[in-house]
Amino acid sequence: MQREFKIITELSKNNLKVPKPILLCVDRLICDDDFYIMEYIEGETIADNLIAEKFSDLDKKKITESFISTLTELHNFDVETSGLKDLGKHENYIERQLNRWSKQFNAQKVRDISDLDIATKLLFDKIPPQQKVSIVHGDYRLDNVRIDNNSVAAVVDWELCTLGDPLADLGTVIASWSNKNEIDTPFIYSPSLSGGFPSRQEIIDMYKSKSSLNLSDIEFYIRLSFWKHAMIMEGVYVRYSLGYYGKVDKKDVDAFGQSTLSFAKKASTKNLLKEIF
Repeated sequence: MQREFKIITELSKNNLKVPKPILLCVDRLICDDDFYIMEYIEGETIADNLIAEKFSDLDKKKITESFISTLTELHNFDVETSGLKDLGKHENYIERQLNRWSKQFNAQKVRDISDLDIATKLLFDKIPPQQKVSIVHGDYRLDNVRIDNNSVAAVVDWELCTLGDPLADLGTVIASWSNKNEIDTPFIYSPSLSGGFPSRQEIIDMYKSKSSLNLSDIEFYIRLSFWKHAMIMEGVYVRYSLGYYGKVDKKDVDAFGQSTLSFAKKASTKNLLKEIF
C-alpha cells in the first residue's frame, strides 16, 4: 500500500493521469493493515467486449487514441529525476522478469507444458537491448483505466508498477487487443473483440508517433506478454487444483488450466506477428 501510494502521489504531482491520493494510513490502532484513500474517478471501466459494444466506432477511435497517448506520457516521464528513481532496478528488466517468472513456475510446477518451454527458449534467446528506463505499469489494458467522455480520466491498479523497459507495456496492449479474425485468442473477453477499434498496427503507429523508441522488436514484447499471462494463469490453476481456495467446481479449475495452454500456445508461435496482425 505504501509503495502504491508513493507511485500515484509522485505521478499525480507531475500531472499524469492517476487518481489524486488523499490519505495513507499505517496506524495499527485504526486498522491491522495499511490502506490509502484516493479520489473517486467518474467514468466507466471498459472491462470486456460486452461493455465495449455500447460505444460507437468513433468513440472507440477516440478512446484508443487517448489510451495510447496516456501510455506514452507515462513512458516519457523522466523517472530518473523524480521521486520514483528508487522504485526499482533500472536495467535488465526483461532478463529479471524472465528469471522471476520461470523460477516461480518451476517452484510450483505440476505438469509439463511444451509450448511454454518453446516460448521460454524463444524469449531467452532473443532479449532485445533496453532502450531506456521508464515507469512500467505492468498490466496496462483498457480494463485498468477509467474512461470519461471518450478519454482516459485515470490509470488505476498500480500494484505491479516498477521501473524498466516501457515496451513491455506496449507488448501487453498489443497482445490483449484481440480481433474477431484472430485464431484462438486467449484474451476471450477483450473489449476489442466488439469490433470497431483501431487495429494493432494502428496502435503501434499511434505509439510510434509520440515516442522516440525503436519498435522493430515489438514481436518479442508481444510474445513476452502472452508468456507472462500463461505463467500467471498456471499459478491460479495450481492453487485451485491444490485446494487453496476451498472446494471449487472442477470445470472452473479446468478452465484456468486450459487458459494457461491457450496463452502458452500463442507465446510459442514463431511467426507471431503474422498470426495476430
